[in-house]
Amino acid sequence: MNDVTKRVWATHDFKVKMLDWSGSRGSRLAYTCRLCGRKFCLFTISNQGAWAVDGEGRALQSAVSDRWLAESCPRQTGTSDDEDRKLLSRPPAH
Repeated sequence: MNDVTKRVWATHDFKVKMLDWSGSRGSRLAYTCRLCGRKFCLFTISNQGAWAVDGEGRALQSAVSDRWLAESCPRQTGTSDDEDRKLLSRPPAH
């Protein structure tokens, strides 16, 4: 993470949970903000960076991830976030 992203990241009050582990990417951690409800995932070894996910852990579109990572914590759940959570990077399998 760059310095700007680190400062924005620090505005959230995260609870962290380890989801799984990969030998090449390390642990996949889920970060959920207690204040705004935004959720992100991050591998501990990979240089991929964090990405936004919906309530089921599915990756959201890159535009949503980029915007959420650039914004400070809104301190409450917003209706626009509910719409953002519908913008999956890959459509769900049927």
